[in-house]
Amino acid sequence: MKIKLIDVAKAAGVSVSTVSRVINGDRERPASSETTDKIWAIVKELGYVPNKNAKNLVKGEVDNELAIGRIGCIYTSTYDLNNDPFFSCIGIGVQIELNHQNYNLAYSVSAAMMDYKALYSYIVNHTVDGVIILGRFEESILDMIKGHFNHIVYAGINPVEAGFDQVICDGYEGAKAAINHLIDSGHKHIGYVGYIGERDLDKMSINELRYKAYCDLMKEKDLPIDENNIMHTKLRTTAAYQEMMTYLHKTNKNEVPSAFYCANDATAFGVMKALQDEGYVVPKDVAIIGLDNVEMASFSTPRLSSIGIPRRALGSRAVKTLIEQIETKRDYPVRINLPFELIVRESSNYRYDLEK
Repeated sequence: MKIKLIDVAKAAGVSVSTVSRVINGDRERPASSETTDKIWAIVKELGYVPNKNAKNLVKGEVDNELAIGRIGCIYTSTYDLNNDPFFSCIGIGVQIELNHQNYNLAYSVSAAMMDYKALYSYIVNHTVDGVIILGRFEESILDMIKGHFNHIVYAGINPVEAGFDQVICDGYEGAKAAINHLIDSGHKHIGYVGYIGERDLDKMSINELRYKAYCDLMKEKDLPIDENNIMHTKLRTTAAYQEMMTYLHKTNKNEVPSAFYCANDATAFGVMKALQDEGYVVPKDVAIIGLDNVEMASFSTPRLSSIGIPRRALGSRAVKTLIEQIETKRDYPVRINLPFELIVRESSNYRYDLEK
């Protein structure tokens, strides 16, 4: 059921005009902070999103920019659009393809750096023809996006069941390929570093399929899963380094597994640095493999084994899919799968045939 302004007003026990003033940020007649917080909490809970096009019609306004072809890009799990090596590369693919298609990139915004209220206000006040979502998202953010946009494409490595188009490079299968490489190299005790799904630090709505792949494959191969060797961390180098240092300081050297699968390359860099700082030799003592194949993977010491993700192609294909959806008025979702590549470098290129 479509939530209306009056539904929010009834739930908050205030007038429709009060709700309208709060949502539109009326500074001349502001509501109390208590009322404002209450209304925003109900807006989030109910998933209310105003119809901006209807508002413009009521005011007699026409947004001529709609005819140009405007696309929004929402990054939902990165805090730094410019310096994140994974998402910035996807973003380049988005921008290049939009230029080819004569569409404009209306905005690129990081939802991870905004609270619900700020993101809500931003997307309501920036009209676009469609939106590309990059990264994990909370359930409330998903509801907001679905309530506001008619044309949506999600691009990433964790498939979602959300009822809109997806361009995927399957992180589940990619993770299994990475771990299979470690197993084929003789490793039996393999740890995991990264997000672990529903226990995620940021309470994301998408389960972490890379962790699921780790658990599924270890069980399939009848290999031990030791909870002590599973590190739950944000997928950033500093966070992974700190988590690994804490782990190494409380773990006997003979209990450290012979290999770790890291959920992305940024995590792997932090893990390798911690191991090296504590006197471990990679890969002789501990082998490491990541996922993403960012540029620095070829320049780290040792060079990092990884799963190559076609990042620019993810962005480019997301744009093509979104424009096709807009221009053909297609009303059913599609899923496009792009291939990954196992890239073996020095960090895991070592035979380990003795069980620890």
